[in-house]
Amino acid sequence: MHSHKAISKTMGIVIILVVIIAVLVGIIVYLTQPSAPQVERKLLIYHWWTAGGEKEAINAVFNIFLQQYKDVEIVENPVAGGAGAVMKAVIWGLLAAGTPPDTFQVHAGGELKEYVDAGYLQPVDDIWRELGLEQVIPPTLQSMCKFGGHYYAVPINVHRSNVLWYNPKIFNELGIIEKYGDPRTWDMYKLLEVARYIKQQRPDIAPLALATRTKWPLTHLFEDLLALHGGPEIYVKFWTGQFNYNDPNDPVNKAVREVLIVIGTFIKEGLVNSNHPELEWDQAAALVMQGKAAMYIHGDWVAGYFIANNAKYGEQWAAAPLPKNIFIVLSDSFNLPAKAPHVEIAKAWLRIVGSKEAQESFNLIKGSIPARIDVTLNYPDPYRPETAQDFKTATLIPSAVHGGITKEAFVTELHNILTSMVTAISTGTSVEDAANTAMASIKAAIVNTGLPNFWKGVSFEYFITRP
Repeated sequence: MHSHKAISKTMGIVIILVVIIAVLVGIIVYLTQPSAPQVERKLLIYHWWTAGGEKEAINAVFNIFLQQYKDVEIVENPVAGGAGAVMKAVIWGLLAAGTPPDTFQVHAGGELKEYVDAGYLQPVDDIWRELGLEQVIPPTLQSMCKFGGHYYAVPINVHRSNVLWYNPKIFNELGIIEKYGDPRTWDMYKLLEVARYIKQQRPDIAPLALATRTKWPLTHLFEDLLALHGGPEIYVKFWTGQFNYNDPNDPVNKAVREVLIVIGTFIKEGLVNSNHPELEWDQAAALVMQGKAAMYIHGDWVAGYFIANNAKYGEQWAAAPLPKNIFIVLSDSFNLPAKAPHVEIAKAWLRIVGSKEAQESFNLIKGSIPARIDVTLNYPDPYRPETAQDFKTATLIPSAVHGGITKEAFVTELHNILTSMVTAISTGTSVEDAANTAMASIKAAIVNTGLPNFWKGVSFEYFITRP
């Protein structure tokens, strides 16, 4: 009897010891196992917004993002250089090396298409569906984000490329509008006539502000003047290579040459600021604000710059679409690289970018208007309500300089061609000779970059939205 009890007691003790040992072993194994790697909560993002107004606008979106994703670290990589002239080379290098960021700023349209064609981006159709963007983003802008049936970017804004910024005090002093009419109705030659008059009356100021340090603002001027002078069809045919570039008498060739002659005349006659090779776009805008230049032809991010610098509308600056019945569209957007290191965080960012809240905050500061038509803002300036209305009623064409319609390689060639032309004229070459050289170089660039094949099979009418 006692022996059975002793055995049972002993067995109980053994079982308890076995359980204790098993638990201890389990704890030791758990503690000595390598821990699962912590998932990085980062957003690696590249953009080129560093100037006044731009920087504050993107910071506002970052703040909205961090309110919802407090544990995410934003690794921001701002690359100075308007229109992404510098950043694009950095991005192509990262993509080619297989080390992309989570997202990067890109112009919707042809610029975006080049990344898609290279296989560097993945579709974001799910973001568009989730946010219902097809119901609130106009078809023109949808087509600039959609290739092969898939969306590849989420647009945050719409900018207008073709705007004449002017100093109201100078215009009033010289009676410009009384003498020459509303700038919204001017043609290219009226603009030249006004500039000559300003120089005659006020030789101490530049009739037209210009910045050529980073080249692209000069091409931007060419873009706007080509639309003004040639109209939507000639503009689109040129930037897509859909014309007979071997025939000097082709209407597109004739219009382009006439624009080059006018730009050359501005240089030859000293109708621009002499320090233009030293200036960035925002420094040229400052000349108008400061009363050192009368006019500036540039995009409406200039409004954001003026607002950020507390410049008074109606005193230090005013704006007029040039011309009013054409709206050259560009849109900044963000995408999702195929090898993004933090995909879900990148998608979270895209949801914020496409939200009403972000588009309200961003565009109020930036000088642009929302990509979403269901966002209504109380703008602090009279310019943007006008351009928001024009977005619905004017003829829309995509900006070439800002990635909307043409090949980046062709735009880069044109930057160099126009800069060389201006330099040659500044150092004594005649306007005619410099324009002829530029025309020959443009023809070669069309061929060498394969421009006519970029939108092969797509009619030029595809790029024109008529009211």
